[in-house]
Amino acid sequence: MTTFKQNQQLWIAGLLVLSSVLLSVLVPGGPIETRSFSHINPILLGSFNTFLTLLSLLSLVVAYYVVKQQRWAIIGSVISGLSYFLVYSLDLGHLFPVSPDAMPTALLTIELLGTLLALPLVLLARQTILQGSGDVLSAYPAKDAIAFHWKTTGQRITLALVFVLVALSIITFATRSAMGLTG
Repeated sequence: MTTFKQNQQLWIAGLLVLSSVLLSVLVPGGPIETRSFSHINPILLGSFNTFLTLLSLLSLVVAYYVVKQQRWAIIGSVISGLSYFLVYSLDLGHLFPVSPDAMPTALLTIELLGTLLALPLVLLARQTILQGSGDVLSAYPAKDAIAFHWKTTGQRITLALVFVLVALSIITFATRSAMGLTG
């Protein structure tokens, strides 16, 4: 039987994936985030949507590298967890972004859940870092470079282009929807 410590990186990766999914379903224009943000400067709104999109997509990348036991990914997990906590706290605290529309119940529920999931994510990743030579971090290779497992440069470029195109599509859709420009 495996212990919690032996599966710590799987818990961290799972929390990253779940956090990414929860944030992804909140894209403006979707079924849950229906508030209008047309009063916010489009550049500021686009920048915020860029941050949210990158947070969600990069969390999936970090989760992959947590499972692949890359040390940098554990630090990335702490940063991701803190970012999720900050994003949800700002919205739940009515600090940013503020909408004249009431927060739908489903949105409130997901944001509360996202906030609660961010806490164990940060704590588990922080614990892994503090263990230093403990069970999990010692299994991580000393080489912290991102290792791509694709065979050719062309495959790497193709993946990067797909990532950028997906991110730009999400950002454009979310920003247009939040500004009420869809249709």
